Amino acid sequence: MDALNVDLLLKILVAHFLSDFILQPTKWATEKNKHGFKSWHLYIHVLITAATLFIFLWNFKLWSLVLIISVLHFIIDLIKSFLQRTNILIFVTDQIFHLLIIITVWLVYTNQSDKFFDLLSSFINTSKFWWLLLAYILLTIPTSVLIGKMTKKWSKELFGSNKTKGLENAGKWIGIIERVLIFTFIIVNQLSVIGFLLAAKSVFRFGDLKDSTDQKKTEYIIIGTFISFFFAIIMGLIIQQIIK
Repeated sequence: MDALNVDLLLKILVAHFLSDFILQPTKWATEKNKHGFKSWHLYIHVLITAATLFIFLWNFKLWSLVLIISVLHFIIDLIKSFLQRTNILIFVTDQIFHLLIIITVWLVYTNQSDKFFDLLSSFINTSKFWWLLLAYILLTIPTSVLIGKMTKKWSKELFGSNKTKGLENAGKWIGIIERVLIFTFIIVNQLSVIGFLLAAKSVFRFGDLKDSTDQKKTEYIIIGTFISFFFAIIMGLIIQQIIK
């Protein structure tokens, strides 16, 4: 099966991220989210979006493509302003809609819809995809819950009912990220990077544990880290053998 032609898509994506982030000051984003269609920042932003697209595409025959993406960009940003909130869910949803529009327009203009969905279907319908998806899911919340239960006794001994031991859920997310990274490094055969990751975490997590009174806390963090690394490495080695 022939590969997709992604040249046009790449140019559109570069133009999008450049205009939506680099060329849009934080003040503009705040003002247009706050005032919506009454804010001149919204219209300037859309004009910059269109101009950036024209510059990167440099093909006036694609004027309708630029117009469609720019108008839909305007509508999405306008809808976003009505929500009067800017949390992470709204931000991610906003970008997903922008990207879906870009991909859809690209597929229509390059007449590659059938090829795209054939490739997507062939990838999703492989056991490799499902093994990888299963592994990534298991290494997130399920493993965090398991590690929490394994270290619950020491956690109670150290912190009791005290909820001020650190940022809320920060430890859980640190563990999830490190396991995902380690698993990915194993799958792509970059084992040496795991040592760097462990060294970096040691500096940040153990650097403030200098007193002898911190011995229990040090041991607790080391145990949690080694358990987390163990699960990620074992999962990586197993999946690597399965998908070979």
